[in-house]
Amino acid sequence: MKTASEFKLDDYALEKALPYLLNRAGVRIGDTFSQELVKFKLTLPMYRVLASLLRIDAQRMTHLAEYTSTDISTLSRLIASMEKKGLVKRKQGEEDRRSVHVVLTDAGRDLGMRVAPLADLYERIALANISSDDVAKLKRLLIQIYNNIESLGGR
Repeated sequence: MKTASEFKLDDYALEKALPYLLNRAGVRIGDTFSQELVKFKLTLPMYRVLASLLRIDAQRMTHLAEYTSTDISTLSRLIASMEKKGLVKRKQGEEDRRSVHVVLTDAGRDLGMRVAPLADLYERIALANISSDDVAKLKRLLIQIYNNIESLGGR
């Protein structure tokens, strides 16, 4: 890592900085996909919950928060909203009565299954003209970057 005295502002360009590029791409995909989700009366965080529960149903709130990159207090309010819409419900854990699991309702599962193909389409559009090998490598690298940041105390 360069020290402050070694750093040259002329060598730094925001538009080429990795965090900027990652955020820019993520925001563009998220904003565009969110416009599609409005048709289903969903927000992007709601879709992430549905997608996570489609993959692994009956998740603890802590696991769901980690998997969807949502802080627990925000997730709790989100789940309450989704319960009112009839998409999910909370139930006590079978092994540990103190734990609460979030599960999909039939309506939530049906909606998730209708929206998931659109998410796949948006991913395919975002990755158009990129080889499957490069896509696989990109995903591996993004996971590694995410794991590297964990050492800095990020969630």
